[in-house]
Amino acid sequence: MKISKKLIFNIVYAVAVIGVVLAVWAIAAAAIGSEFVLPSIGATAATLGDVLGSKLFWSGLGGTLARCAISYAIAVALAFLLLFLCTAYTAVRRIVEPIISALRSLPAVAVTLILILAVGAYGTPIVLSVLVIMPMIYSAARAKLAVLPKELEEVTVLFGANKFQTMKILWLPCLAPASPDILSSALSYNIKTVIGAEILAQTAGSLGMLMKLSQLYLESAMLIAYVIAAVVVSVIAEIVTKALLKLAVKRFAY
Repeated sequence: MKISKKLIFNIVYAVAVIGVVLAVWAIAAAAIGSEFVLPSIGATAATLGDVLGSKLFWSGLGGTLARCAISYAIAVALAFLLLFLCTAYTAVRRIVEPIISALRSLPAVAVTLILILAVGAYGTPIVLSVLVIMPMIYSAARAKLAVLPKELEEVTVLFGANKFQTMKILWLPCLAPASPDILSSALSYNIKTVIGAEILAQTAGSLGMLMKLSQLYLESAMLIAYVIAAVVVSVIAEIVTKALLKLAVKRFAY
């Protein structure tokens, strides 16, 4: 019963938020009175239907999702590798964490412009996403492990556990409850980062490039339709990833 009530409340709140956004949109569109600046809801909905039926859109979306998958896999693998090394060895942590801090403060737009020259339009979204997402995952996971009582680690040492055994019996169970939120949020942000880099790099065969072309040709309704599609994909990816991770990490949780 509690789950049903929570689900109903979530649906009601979601519908209410969508209703408010649509109301504000309708009022603003009527006040501006220009389809080039802010198209009406009806015009955007019709354009969204055309977009969803276009092979160009699905091709661009496929290219974007492929870059998202590659960058996300690299970022997650690298973040957890560094997390293990930094947790296991103090010397490594003292070297790595200043680098992580520096990466978190990098201006994304400026780095994108540099990467365009260094790795080209196709590689830029992938590299930028790794540089942005990996520090996020590492920092969130590291903060979770930081609250782990030192006495527990001392007990594992007394029982003769090595670093890998400690990871299995102590660190992973500690991270398990928070992992779905950390990794699903990172995935959603990863999609936004990749699309943003595609726009700046003008990556062919991408959703970002389709948005850029819509902006150049003053096709506001199509641009908004692409943005809506990107938001929906991001939300669905986050929800599905979180649900799957919650099922996957149950074996590691305390």
